[in-house]
This record gives sequence, structure tokens and C-alpha cells, in this order.
Amino acid sequence: MAPHEHRITVRYGETDQMGFAHHANYMLYLEEARTALMAASGMPYGELEARGIGLPVRKANLRYRAPARFEDVLAVSVWVERVGPASITFGYLIDRPADGVHIASATMELASIKLESGVLCALPDDLRASLERTQAAV
Repeated sequence: MAPHEHRITVRYGETDQMGFAHHANYMLYLEEARTALMAASGMPYGELEARGIGLPVRKANLRYRAPARFEDVLAVSVWVERVGPASITFGYLIDRPADGVHIASATMELASIKLESGVLCALPDDLRASLERTQAAV
């Protein structure tokens, strides 16, 4: 399956004094794209949380290549790289379609936990199946 693409427009409040999207906002862009992928795959975050399962970020790696600016429309592509016993690794590319500039790339590993206790737990079978169906060969 192809990566899920999510479009985001850089808002003025997300830029710094230099007019670039502040680096911290990229994590929000990745999260927004990831939650859109989860919803599109039939397993929205809200449903998982209602069942007492959380997916906190365990590891993040983000490589900036070029700046994004106010009103840039960004295409955030996200895919499942790996599904482990109690974790998921997502891959990301952020591009600016207007001029074809590659803005950033990232990977993010999320752990499966029981929200009540914060204890690591196996991924639920239906979540695993949903993620494996969306797993992309990128």
C-alpha cells in the first residue's frame, strides 16, 4: 500500500522570527499525519484510548532538509515501517509540492501501553492487523 498523504498549511503562529516554521511544530505535523493514517486504516486513536490503550512516543528521529514558511502547503507522507510485539515504527517524508522541495524526513517509534497503569502491553490483535494492512514498502 502507498504511504498515506496528509496536507498541512503552515500557520503564522507556527513560524519564528526568521519566518520559518519553528522546529517543534514538525512533531505536531507528524502526529497529525499519523492520526489521520490511523483513522483511515479503521483504527482511530480515540477508539484505542477508550479501550484503555495508549501509544506514547518512545523514540523520534527528525532530519530537517529545508525550511518551511508561513502559508506553505506541506505534504506529509506517513507509512508503517515496522510492527513489533508492543511497538509500531512509522516513517515520514515532508515535502512542499508547490516546488518539489524535500523539507524533512523522520521515523517515530510508539510503544503500546495500558493507560491506567502506564505498563507496556502487547499491541491488540485488531490494531496489529490494521497496521499490517497499511504497511508500505517505501
